[in-house]
Amino acid sequence: MCYNAGIELINPLGDRFPPLLRANAMQRPLVPVRTVADPGQWQPMRWLLVPPGVSTAREVAGLKIWLANARIEELEQKPLFRPLLRQNRCVVRFSWFYEWRHEPGGRTRTMYRLALSDGTAMVLPGLFRVAMIEGSACPTFTVCTMEARGIMRYIHNTTLRQPVVVDEQGAQAWLDESLPVAEARGAVLARERSADFVPDPPVREDS
Repeated sequence: MCYNAGIELINPLGDRFPPLLRANAMQRPLVPVRTVADPGQWQPMRWLLVPPGVSTAREVAGLKIWLANARIEELEQKPLFRPLLRQNRCVVRFSWFYEWRHEPGGRTRTMYRLALSDGTAMVLPGLFRVAMIEGSACPTFTVCTMEARGIMRYIHNTTLRQPVVVDEQGAQAWLDESLPVAEARGAVLARERSADFVPDPPVREDS
């Protein structure tokens, strides 16, 4: 799963600051997002999808971490996500993300930072929802995850999951409202970039 990431610090006015070294979804940080309605423009949204029925700051504070992620294979099966599958698709920009490997014996774990080999920002498909919190519009999102591939099967060796990271063609397919979600998902998974992940600390080739 993906709950910790490096993000660009932004405020609602669009001012950008140096990357935050580490943000957790439970902090509900503002993250750059592009949407189906405005696919060429990055805008700030808060990480951790706010579901229907939540309308107060106190309720938001009680949200659970699982709302940060959505299994891309199961989107149509989830009542929370089904209404968002066409007009509320989005892509999200992270600098990198963190995951933990549980070492043999289960008593220790190693934290790995995953970035792209070419140094570019990671783009992740997701879903967004604009919640009304105490009378104010609050755009929120969740990121899509998939079964772990390649090096991620070694690193995230408990649940074998990873965030979906795509190239620009994959991002454009996800933001194409004319594509049914199954077709958009197929395009995304065909263009995902886990083969380009570089772990820090490095993983030995014989691992």
